[in-house]
Amino acid sequence: MLAFLFVDGLGLSHDPRSALERLNLPTLRALSGGFSQEPFNRPNLAYRVLDARLGVEGLPQSGTGQTTLLTGLNAAQMLGYHQGPHPLSKLQTLLQQDSLQVWATQRGLRVLHANAYRPEYLERVQTSRRNLLSAFGFAARAARLELLPMHHPQALLPAFWPEPEAAGARFARIAQQHDLTFLEYWALDYTAHRMPEKLDERWLELDRFVEGFLNANPTATLVLTADHGNAEEPWHTQHTLNPVPLIVYGALAGKVPAMHSLTDLVPWIKQQFLGSI
Repeated sequence: MLAFLFVDGLGLSHDPRSALERLNLPTLRALSGGFSQEPFNRPNLAYRVLDARLGVEGLPQSGTGQTTLLTGLNAAQMLGYHQGPHPLSKLQTLLQQDSLQVWATQRGLRVLHANAYRPEYLERVQTSRRNLLSAFGFAARAARLELLPMHHPQALLPAFWPEPEAAGARFARIAQQHDLTFLEYWALDYTAHRMPEKLDERWLELDRFVEGFLNANPTATLVLTADHGNAEEPWHTQHTLNPVPLIVYGALAGKVPAMHSLTDLVPWIKQQFLGSI
């Protein structure tokens, strides 16, 4: 079982102005070796540093970064540029054909996209002529997974939790009921762009959420990673060229090979399930 916690806009920086240096983030700091720029292995923990530039000039973007994460294919190189935030037609085709969600459901795995959506947003998704979903949401829909409304028993608010530790524990319990559970934490990137003065709150919330997950003694292995940097440099509102962390915590951590790019994660995840299908 894998619990895939995707964090939009989480890059690595040792600039003293960065939240990673200023804030007390004990759980994330412990899992990342102090937000290290070097990979390491510990019992039940694998930490890797992934390139988000993908060999393409310009600032990494969500559409191509997330599509690359979910397919293992270099979406930015295929387009020749970084694209975001929502995947357009060429990226949509990649997600329909090669996303982890589609691959897993085709093989009979129990897959859940755990994000809770407001009813009015789901209605707009259904009626709009253009894609309003992130790559994670689009891939879920391509795999015929239900996009869950608020208050669904298996849906989680994707951010702004009144009790982050309790939300993290609930994510752990939900993940135990599925082979592969996705949760997209978009609030870090969103806040960095639109409300940077509130960004520290989101960092602290995320740290407490992960703490709650770990304290629940989950049987699912946690996979935490990002698509590009942004929130680690709160003194501007642009994306960054910084690498992103990959944290794998749990029973499968000892099987994580060397990884260097966003393209490396999904092939490894698929390999973990092939023996059980």
